[in-house]
Amino acid sequence: MSTDNADDLVVVVRDPVTVTDAVVARFAEAVGAPTGQVPATLAAALTAPVQRAVMEHPALRIDLARTLHTAQSSEHHRPIRVGDVLTATATVTGVRSARGGRMIGFDTVLRDAAGEPVQTLTSALLTAEVEA
Repeated sequence: MSTDNADDLVVVVRDPVTVTDAVVARFAEAVGAPTGQVPATLAAALTAPVQRAVMEHPALRIDLARTLHTAQSSEHHRPIRVGDVLTATATVTGVRSARGGRMIGFDTVLRDAAGEPVQTLTSALLTAEVEA
């Protein structure tokens, strides 16, 4: 996993992950999904490490004990398939003052080996102001 903070824009990229039958079966069993299909929610497991890295990035000063996850949406560009080699990238899209704290928005894009988006997750956090 790598992190870039060029021009105060936080970007975190996860190492590529290959979607295997074993990964799908383990995830499907954990969430009670039918066998023989790749659950669309597998993207959440594949993107969680970069989302966590964004929330832990020191430049953002997020105290998770004082943070509310205010919005989450996802756009499915195409189904995840066994054999896909996917890379998750999280990018902070904005930070602004709000209600005595800060609103932090970020997008997490799961891309295939050709660089095409498979899923895009958009998140928003309201976090208390933390001393630098």
